[in-house]
Amino acid sequence: MREEIRRAIAFAVLAPEDGNKDCEIYSYDKDRRSKFTGNSNDFLDYDMGARVTRFGPDLYHYGHWQYVSLEVGAKSFSGYDHAAKCHFEGTVKDQTVQLYDHSESRYFDYGAV
Repeated sequence: MREEIRRAIAFAVLAPEDGNKDCEIYSYDKDRRSKFTGNSNDFLDYDMGARVTRFGPDLYHYGHWQYVSLEVGAKSFSGYDHAAKCHFEGTVKDQTVQLYDHSESRYFDYGAV
């Protein structure tokens, strides 16, 4: 799964459904911040210069022209990256997301700052 897709998932999980949130998503793995704005249904990834929009259970990432299925619960989430053909799952604690990418068989941590 691409790093940009994991970051977009992290923002979608942390962002509100209504209203807008401006923040940076920090990738602990890459030691890098990426700016996002919007809500969990429609947001902009400034680094990619791309919009991400929810269509039912799927997010569509216009930067990579791909769908990502995403189901979000109170403290966890799961889904499927259609381009990478892999599942992912994760947990949310405060403003931190831990995502397990099955294609890489490892965890990735992201925080909203």
